[in-house]
Amino acid sequence: MSSNATAEPVSAATAAEVTNKNIPVPYTPTGKPSTTTFVKHNGANFKTVEFEHSGEYKGTIIFVHGFAEQSDLYVEFFDKLAQQGFDIFFFDQRGAGETSPGKEYGKTDEKFQMGDLDFFIDYNSKKSGKESERFFLMGHSMGGAIILNYGIIGKHRDKIRGIVSNGPMIASHPNTAPSAVVMFLSPVINKLVPNLKVDSKLDITYITSNKKWQDYIRAHDAKLIGTIRLFNDMFARGDLLKKPAHIKKWSPSIPLLLIHGNDDSINDYKYSKKFYEYLPKDIDKEYYEIEGGRHSTFIETDDITEKVLDKVVSFLDAHK
Repeated sequence: MSSNATAEPVSAATAAEVTNKNIPVPYTPTGKPSTTTFVKHNGANFKTVEFEHSGEYKGTIIFVHGFAEQSDLYVEFFDKLAQQGFDIFFFDQRGAGETSPGKEYGKTDEKFQMGDLDFFIDYNSKKSGKESERFFLMGHSMGGAIILNYGIIGKHRDKIRGIVSNGPMIASHPNTAPSAVVMFLSPVINKLVPNLKVDSKLDITYITSNKKWQDYIRAHDAKLIGTIRLFNDMFARGDLLKKPAHIKKWSPSIPLLLIHGNDDSINDYKYSKKFYEYLPKDIDKEYYEIEGGRHSTFIETDDITEKVLDKVVSFLDAHK
């Protein structure tokens, strides 16, 4: 998810009450049960959720979620993906979900995000039987942009088999883009009050047209909150991912599937297409534009999500 031009400060008390963990997920898994483990790293206690494959093992996917998201949002997509032969490793990022409840909610930045991803790639490499394995990275929105940047400057690029980026936050859509004044002042505000928390005031209907997931997000997340530093670094990362000279440094050994719905009113799909076009021609790459897809195509209507799942599985199978 991205942020909105009408973002406003929130109190510490409000920030501690932004989620309701007791809201039932609107999907019952049919595959193997997921397992949850907490992993301590660099001052945070990360909630990790793993979905085990059914049938032939084809590989492990490390998933990087978007702004203010958490694991339950993707239970349906992960359950179906695991039944296609893939293990999925998901972690609530620093500043999100059950990794950072209460006063720590919303606190993170680019350095932490890249460092935490380094750690979890290494963590999966050291797990039994996976010491020499290469992994798929998959991510959405903010997470989709993080993994695009990882394909260019990531520490463990040699351990990445392929990247699937969905609706990456490269540029905000005009409907949700901050004003020019806000963007101009963002670096200054970031230096003065980096941990000031703001409510993004994001319109839930922009996320998906699937009513069951709209209702779930509204009930689960009273406010979608981040710090000034989180937003500043998110926009700065997006600006970097617009630069042809930066994009052309993409690791030639990493295949890419870039997915974006053309009805996304949060992140502008045109910039995903530009990123794809700026990549060197010899890169194994594919751009998949979803007609009528809103921001989160992994939780869209059944017809859209099934098309996306088929495309993702086809890409993963081709690079297993």
